[in-house]
Amino acid sequence: MQPHDDTDRRKTILKVACTLLQKQGYHHTTMDHIAHHAGMSKKTLYLFFPSKRDLLEQLLLSELFVPLTPSSIPETGLEEQLRAMIFQMAEILLCEKRLGLMRTIIGETNRSPSIQQLMTELFHVSGNKTKIQNWLDEQKQAGKLFFNNAADAADHLFGLTVGGPMLSRLAHCGPARDQDSLRHYLNEGLRIFLHGCYASSGSFKQ
Repeated sequence: MQPHDDTDRRKTILKVACTLLQKQGYHHTTMDHIAHHAGMSKKTLYLFFPSKRDLLEQLLLSELFVPLTPSSIPETGLEEQLRAMIFQMAEILLCEKRLGLMRTIIGETNRSPSIQQLMTELFHVSGNKTKIQNWLDEQKQAGKLFFNNAADAADHLFGLTVGGPMLSRLAHCGPARDQDSLRHYLNEGLRIFLHGCYASSGSFKQ
């Protein structure tokens, strides 16, 4: 197989696996099912993914644990850097395709300790929370923000911004926000967070 063929087949496998997982759940989705719906032999499937767990791991890494890429331009201000990270996280987590997969995985973690363990491992591997936590800690050390604990601050930030819309859409307990409404909500959450964290006077621009 040529490299571009490998990439296409890999994408096809992950797409098929994502669809089947949401329809059938993890335990009822077999490698036979995935190979059949992907239009290839199980032998070919195993060349790309040696086990169903490995396939699930790669699917989650590619769909749910997309790495944040915050701006590293020195001239970019603190507020702009934080806004960029939060808006990027919202774009990643509030995609309906990912929300559907999250609903499936949440259901599976209640039934499968192995899925629970995998999610915990991937959460640490992805480092998205850690990346924001480290960034916050850097601002604290530089005397720009004030809070007691960077890990708690990262949780507070998530809860004030992306957490609300994500929970609402995951549980179907509220209408989906349009882009303008979501942008306003995220900016307001950032304003409240930074108002409580500024070590010195400053203003948060909408």
